[in-house]
Amino acid sequence: MPTYHLSLLREDAHPGEPYEFDALFGALWPMRGIISVNGAKQDLRTGVFLDRASRVEARGTPARWLRFALTAAPVDTAGLLKTAEVEVDGEQALLRLDTVTFPPGACAWRHVHAGAGIRHLLDGALRVTSDDHEMHVRAGDSWFEPAATPVRAMASLDHPRTGFVRCMILPTAYAATPTIRFLDDADAEKPRLQVTERHLDQIIHLPQG
Repeated sequence: MPTYHLSLLREDAHPGEPYEFDALFGALWPMRGIISVNGAKQDLRTGVFLDRASRVEARGTPARWLRFALTAAPVDTAGLLKTAEVEVDGEQALLRLDTVTFPPGACAWRHVHAGAGIRHLLDGALRVTSDDHEMHVRAGDSWFEPAATPVRAMASLDHPRTGFVRCMILPTAYAATPTIRFLDDADAEKPRLQVTERHLDQIIHLPQG
């Protein structure tokens, strides 16, 4: 099964200093300032699909964005927050960018997802518990979850909002379909207070050989 590298970078730009990316595919999450992608202005906190020909620049004032990149070779560059290997079965995959937002104290009960992905906490604080370790994640932190890894996530009571942006590489059968699967029947019946908003669901065609 072919292996690729999924990476998350935080990048800052000044007007007149465009970025041109050489990743196979990726997704952009604008965080600050006015940003254009291939000449089209983008709104803050919305997903933008990137292919290898993408050109991103700041307009008028300095800008910052998060960029998720899928590459054939490891990424080693300024702004790298997280990188991990992901396996892709077949010539196509689904690149999904979404956000998950929790009210205070809400819990995503023990569950798995159908694909690997990188998360970046935008607001608040989150306790993420897997079968062999626990993480206390705060705004600005990033983490990777392999496919089919059991996790439980509990939002802090001390913040009015806890939320992360996530990029996952999934089988194409999950297009327009939720990927979460609860592991305990009792949890599947409990209220889900977190809100998931899908920003991108893009079928990508990967190079072979």
